[in-house]
Amino acid sequence: MHPLRILAPALTALALLPFASAQAAEAPCSEPPPPQPATWVAHIEEVNRGLGIPADYAARHHLLPQPEARDLVQVPRDVYGRKVEMAAPAAAALQRMFVAAAHDGVKLETVSGFRSVAYQTGLIRRKLKSGMSIQKALSINAVPGYSEHQTGCAIDLTTPGVPAADVSFEHSKAFAWLQQHGATYGFHLSFPPGNQYGYEYEPWHWRYVAGSATTPLR
Repeated sequence: MHPLRILAPALTALALLPFASAQAAEAPCSEPPPPQPATWVAHIEEVNRGLGIPADYAARHHLLPQPEARDLVQVPRDVYGRKVEMAAPAAAALQRMFVAAAHDGVKLETVSGFRSVAYQTGLIRRKLKSGMSIQKALSINAVPGYSEHQTGCAIDLTTPGVPAADVSFEHSKAFAWLQQHGATYGFHLSFPPGNQYGYEYEPWHWRYVAGSATTPLR
């Protein structure tokens, strides 16, 4: 296991840290994801049966099994001070994007990065325990085994003055900046309004797709 490289929250420090060196194992961050081993697919199907998720739910919502990242590096801590991790190539792209946004007077903050299948399962279980229906829970959180967060390539973002994971982020200067510049760094909005996956609109959720970035201007 390679040691984690830690990104300091300060943007000046971000610009200097070589936290995505060749020593870090690269996650594919590809779109679509590569086919997953049958044993992995069987495991996540078993997990989802235990949650009461219909066997055909993923197929009906055009969801593909996602790999779970193993080699992760730290990115800026979230708005609650908690550790956030991403796959190395996604983290490197996030670094460049944060610095560019700051240059334009936009402050981006992290909310959530890598989440394991076990963590995702816990999110669903807590919602079900609170009395939420499985259908509603799955419109808010991805089916375990199919979440972009488990790849280490997705990040939830916010900006000062906007609640975390809130649709009001859509009206922020930060969201407008991401719409204009996110693709430059390989980040794309995963769940727009009316998306085919059955998820609620998430203006805060952005996924890094390897090979999709254009050359940054600075």
